[in-house]
Amino acid sequence: MYMTTSEAANDVAAEMVVMAVAAWIFPMFRFFETGNEKIFYAPLELVILVGSIAVGTGVFGGLPWLMMREDGTGKMLWGMAVIAAAYWCSGCVRQVYVMGVSAYVKERVLLVRYGKQIPGWCSKAIKKAQKGIEKVYCSFDNIDFTDRNNKTILKIVLINALILTVITVLWFYGIVAVVIYSIILFFILRKYFNDLKDKYALLLNATNQMAEGNLNVEVTDDLGVFNPFKKELEKIQDGYQKAVDKEVKSQKMKTELITNMSHDLKTPLTAIITYVDLLKLEKDEEKRKEYIQILEKKSLRLKVLIEDLFEISKATSQTVILNKMDVDVVNLFKQVKLELDSRFEEAELSFRCTWPEEKLICELDSQKTYRIFENLLVNISKYAMHGTRVYTKVCREDNEAVIQLLNVSAAEITVKAEDLTERFVRGDVSRNTEGSGLGLAIARSFTELQQGTFHLTIEGDMFKVEVRFPLKAVKNVDNSPEFA
Repeated sequence: MYMTTSEAANDVAAEMVVMAVAAWIFPMFRFFETGNEKIFYAPLELVILVGSIAVGTGVFGGLPWLMMREDGTGKMLWGMAVIAAAYWCSGCVRQVYVMGVSAYVKERVLLVRYGKQIPGWCSKAIKKAQKGIEKVYCSFDNIDFTDRNNKTILKIVLINALILTVITVLWFYGIVAVVIYSIILFFILRKYFNDLKDKYALLLNATNQMAEGNLNVEVTDDLGVFNPFKKELEKIQDGYQKAVDKEVKSQKMKTELITNMSHDLKTPLTAIITYVDLLKLEKDEEKRKEYIQILEKKSLRLKVLIEDLFEISKATSQTVILNKMDVDVVNLFKQVKLELDSRFEEAELSFRCTWPEEKLICELDSQKTYRIFENLLVNISKYAMHGTRVYTKVCREDNEAVIQLLNVSAAEITVKAEDLTERFVRGDVSRNTEGSGLGLAIARSFTELQQGTFHLTIEGDMFKVEVRFPLKAVKNVDNSPEFA
């Protein structure tokens, strides 16, 4: 028959009292030679802590419950530890009688012995604890939600398990410790989530301002776990800003396009109307022939403008039909240059050409490619400084055919290189020279339509154009690709 919990607790209490009395009686007999060992020189605070744990676990804790169960090693060891603690605590308290109250208090009470240093120690301990808590607290801010956080979660779980393990060892006092731990945890979590809410509000405010059109909003505060979103916001801002700038530029180009197109079409058309009126009134046959020649010239000029506009419109809308074939880029360029030699002679331009010894075969539309080379060379004949040299080079680089043209501009170029390839843009801003402003735009569009690249650079008065086309790949006998 097993005893009740109350009976077991009374038995443990009685055994502890007996051992406590024995700790006072044994030293009275010299035969035992006990009572003054160093083990009994422990400070009072430690004695109170050990005694409280012994009473709490031995009388009010798990030992009475364990004694109600079957005999075992666990019950025996636990009981011996509690009784030994009672004997040791009583032997330590006996030193009050041996040393005297005054001497005992001075030597064995830590609060008295180190009273002056304790505030400093407490201050340091509190600061270290605050730093530790702050470090753990701030570690939550560094969580990267884009990566797996198994290690971080494991750390939090292990720390919490360690704290709970310490609390459960205290048994009866563990209840108080759990309450204190829960209160501390509540305040820490409340502070953390309040900070999280404030940081989220900052992020939300920034996104709302961006939605309202303020692309220059900056988030300078620390956003904790939301810090990775700051970089993403900056990318979005940059993307939106580029889109806005592009749209503004596009609107500006549309306005300039209409203005320039109206000007370039109106000029020959006005001349045609004027000379038609003169032709009606003129009786002199020689002047009539002169007027007719002018009318022919202006009508052809108008025809070129309309055809150029039609070509660039088709190229921009991707409705151009390409009739691709094998084209020798070197021979085609030489042909175009030869046909325009008369214009170069009028402009007193001297060409320095570098040609490859091999053929450079590309799969291109011959007519569109001819137009590219024609526009580039005509552009040189119009805008290059008279009496200067023009450098042309056609070569092979890796798997590409490269065409380079370099000349000196007659007038100062005030337009950006990237703007010169836009429609109706001329290096001659005054628009006094003959031209539609579509030549380079058509050349770039036709190049890109054929998977080529068109690059234009300006260095002072030096004007350089580079066009690249992919060479045609020819399969060898072993099916490995080889470029023509």
